Amino acid sequence: MSSHSMSSQSTGSHSAGSINVAALMLAAGQSKRFDGIKQLAKVNGQPMLLHTLTQLTERGDLTRELCEFNLILGANAAHILPHVPDYVSPCIFTQWQQGMGATLAFGVQKANRKSSHLLVTLADQVAITREQITTMLHHCAANPENIIAARYKGILGAPVIFPRTYFSLLSELDADTGARKILQQYSAFVVAIDLPNAQYDIDTQLALKQWHQSMGQDQKTK
Repeated sequence: MSSHSMSSQSTGSHSAGSINVAALMLAAGQSKRFDGIKQLAKVNGQPMLLHTLTQLTERGDLTRELCEFNLILGANAAHILPHVPDYVSPCIFTQWQQGMGATLAFGVQKANRKSSHLLVTLADQVAITREQITTMLHHCAANPENIIAARYKGILGAPVIFPRTYFSLLSELDADTGARKILQQYSAFVVAIDLPNAQYDIDTQLALKQWHQSMGQDQKTK
């Protein structure tokens, strides 16, 4: 059964009283393919992690619409912590080697018990904006029992908002497959938001260089 489809251009604000969204950003990986500490690679003159957080939350303003925002760190946490802004709460997953699925499960277990939904974001999705996240929150308020997921190149993925009814499934993830298996299994209950920007995740130095070039930048990647 196919997922519902929505345009990322939808507007409007969600009802603050109807949903209570906790958020997390996954930034625990070692990024072997990147050949360096990816979270600290320069994007727009600042560490990638800070760039993504700044753009996604509009310098922390988005956090006023959330009950919490946890940042899940793992590999190289000691190097990354000094760059973490005070509007997010760092949580260190010491078993980050187990992969993205296990890291997400850890993050779900850290989620506020009063939260009705969980917004999952990725530190290397450098093009996601506050406006796009607000649109997803709006659709979440309108469809509180559905999963709200970004769709790009025909693929469902992060950013994604899960209702609490899926928390137990998420907390059982233990492989490097993330939540995509759940999105596929429950696709009939997904509201898909067309979000082309979500395709830009930086995995290699070359990908970062190409991103800079596409943005008209000429920056060093380290």
